Amino acid sequence: MPNIFSYTEYRKYLQDAWAERKTRDPRFSHRFIVQRAGFNSSAFFSRLLVGDVNLTPTGALRLAEVFHLNTQETRYFELMVLMDQAKSYEERLYYADRLASWRRVPVAALAASKAEFCKDWRAVAILEALEILEHRDDDGRLGALLVPPATADEVRAILVLLEDLELAKRGNDGIWRKTEQFISADEVDTESVNRFRRDTMDLAREAIDRFDREDRSISTLTATLSKAGFERVRDRLRLLRREILELSRSDDQADRVAQINLQVFPLLLLRSEDGR
Repeated sequence: MPNIFSYTEYRKYLQDAWAERKTRDPRFSHRFIVQRAGFNSSAFFSRLLVGDVNLTPTGALRLAEVFHLNTQETRYFELMVLMDQAKSYEERLYYADRLASWRRVPVAALAASKAEFCKDWRAVAILEALEILEHRDDDGRLGALLVPPATADEVRAILVLLEDLELAKRGNDGIWRKTEQFISADEVDTESVNRFRRDTMDLAREAIDRFDREDRSISTLTATLSKAGFERVRDRLRLLRREILELSRSDDQADRVAQINLQVFPLLLLRSEDGR
C-alpha cells in the first residue's frame, strides 16, 4: 500500500491506495468499498474522490478500517480529512502543522564547533552528494560534478575536513558516507553559516544565467503585509521546509543536490509618525 505519511491530501491517498489494492484484488471496487464502509449511496466513494462530497469523522474511521490502516495511520488520515475541511486559514495551518509533525524527519542540530565547513558551499554540496553517489577515490570526478566545478585537491581537502568534523567518514568498503542524514544550522549563528547563506544567494543570482529555465526555479514576489501577516508567511515557510525535507527523505531516485533558498525580508517599513 502507498505510504500514507507521504500524502497531505486524503483524496489523493484514497485514489492511489484503491488503485494499488485493485491490482491485487479485482473485487475491490468502488461499490465494494461503499458496502464495506456502510455508506448509503453506491456512488459515494466515486463522488468523494472527485470532491463532490466530504467525509464525516465517522466516515473517515470506516474507510480507515476498509483500507486496513493501523492506529497511527488512521489518526494521520483523520488529520488529512480535518485539514481538507478547515473553515479558516488558521485552522488549516494548525492541521498542516500537526501533519508535518507526524511526518517530521529527524534532524540533528549542527554544533557550533562543526559549523566551519559551511564557509565553503562546496563542502555542504559534497556532504549531500555522498547521499546519492558511491564516492571512493575519484575526487576529480566528484569535483567535476559541482557547478561550478572544483579540483581534485579541493575535494580531497573538503573530505578531510568533513571527516575531522565527524560529518562524514569512509567505510570499510572505501565508500564515503554522511554520519547524519539531515543536519540543521537554524540555531547556529556564526560567521561561517552566514557566509554560506550569502554565498548561496550569490549562486542563485548566477543560476539565472548558468541554467536553462527547466533546470531552475527562481521567482520573486513583492507584497504588503502587516506584522501578523509577516509572521504567517514565516510560518508557511517553516512548514514548507519540513515538507521539502520529507520529500527528500522519501525520494529514492535523487540525481542532484539542490540548493533551496527561502527568504522574506522588509523592503520598506512605515514608522508610527508615517501613519497607518
